[in-house]
Amino acid sequence: MLCHNYAKQHVGLFAHIIITISALTILQDINFINNKPLGQIKHALL
Repeated sequence: MLCHNYAKQHVGLFAHIIITISALTILQDINFINNKPLGQIKHALL
């Protein structure tokens, strides 16, 4: 939902993008360690 992030400056937009990509990568790593499908990131912490 990049169109609804309400960033006032470009730095805020870039920070939002970096944080989102980092969070998704961490959840995929958790799934990889637990031998679960990488695409199911909603269930990574269960």
